Amino acid sequence: MKHPIIFVILAFLSSAVIAQDKFAEGKMIVDGTSFEISFPRTENMVVSSSLPQYKNGYPLTKSPTPPLPIRDGDMIVDTLTDRKIIYKVLKDKIEKLKMNGEQLTIRYVFGQDGNVLDISSYSLPKNTLITPKELAQIDKCLREKVKATFKEREYIEFPAIRYGRQIRF
Repeated sequence: MKHPIIFVILAFLSSAVIAQDKFAEGKMIVDGTSFEISFPRTENMVVSSSLPQYKNGYPLTKSPTPPLPIRDGDMIVDTLTDRKIIYKVLKDKIEKLKMNGEQLTIRYVFGQDGNVLDISSYSLPKNTLITPKELAQIDKCLREKVKATFKEREYIEFPAIRYGRQIRF
């Protein structure tokens, strides 16, 4: 009687571990980080990572006229920090990621103070070597450590400022 119970427990645990190694379409919670994975008809998958409070969108400007766009050079994002975080988490896979020609796209949303308000999504190849657990580690660190600075005043009109970043391995 004990052997079938142990077998069932081991089967359940091994399936839970395997589930953390690959992305599957639908909702996935990894180390407290919630992802919504979709596989559009392209070579990449989209991993939505928006915080629950932004499911209905980000704050909009209160001005009746749209604000002027932020020009190149007016917004500086600490891309060195995000690259260090990503390379640290993926240190054992960097060479394989380079050989596969993989890239990771991050869609940041910054607040007026330059802190990460949210990361709306990531885009990765469907057959990526990056695991959900690694992406959850990256997500947590990026939200805490990446900052943006603004040179001009146009950003004051934007309560949420979007910024896309692509990292090629």
